[in-house]
Amino acid sequence: MPRQPYLPAYEDRSYVVGALVMKDRDDLMAVIGKIIALWSHADNEIATLFSLLMGTESDAALAVFLTLRRASNQREALTAAAQFKLNGEDLRIFNALMRVYGSLEAERNMLAHSCFGRCDEDPSLLYCIEIKHNVHFIVETLSREARGDVSKDRHARLKGHLYVYRKADLDKIYADMESFWWAAFYFNGYLRNPIDIGRLAEREKLKEYPIIKAAIDAEL
Repeated sequence: MPRQPYLPAYEDRSYVVGALVMKDRDDLMAVIGKIIALWSHADNEIATLFSLLMGTESDAALAVFLTLRRASNQREALTAAAQFKLNGEDLRIFNALMRVYGSLEAERNMLAHSCFGRCDEDPSLLYCIEIKHNVHFIVETLSREARGDVSKDRHARLKGHLYVYRKADLDKIYADMESFWWAAFYFNGYLRNPIDIGRLAEREKLKEYPIIKAAIDAEL
């Protein structure tokens, strides 16, 4: 299950968000670290895919791709190249990979650019709020209260942007990322030598990963 908004399903659960509140929650922090570390390798395969679609694995092709820092720009560049290079089943697989890539990248970015919190009554919960929203909450609250304006619900703005993961959700994200990495790895190998029987078998294998298969089926 993807992350869930704190409101309304979890509004009866306590929370504490802060710099040090997770330092003894090694189980949750370890999964987040694994997710962020693995995603770098997924990005590596996507950059390699771009170079293959451009018809070269040169430093120049990779440099162009890596300068497109916004994820949406990189996906647009990949998609434009794929329209000229791929067709049929190969294009369907590519489109599925891009759909999964965008979804998983959003999860990685949420975990990489958020402040975390814990729930002492339910250790399986991880609270997550993007840094930009947490900053606005803190600045607004402190500024208002310095003027003597104390809201009835001091944390209303925080609650509106707070999300909840369970440990099982984080484990699922990691497993999906691992499947995606293998799928991208196999697809790149196939594109390097599409007439090789072994590479063709790997292309067929990647289509059976549930997360990839679901994305392919969604396009049909």
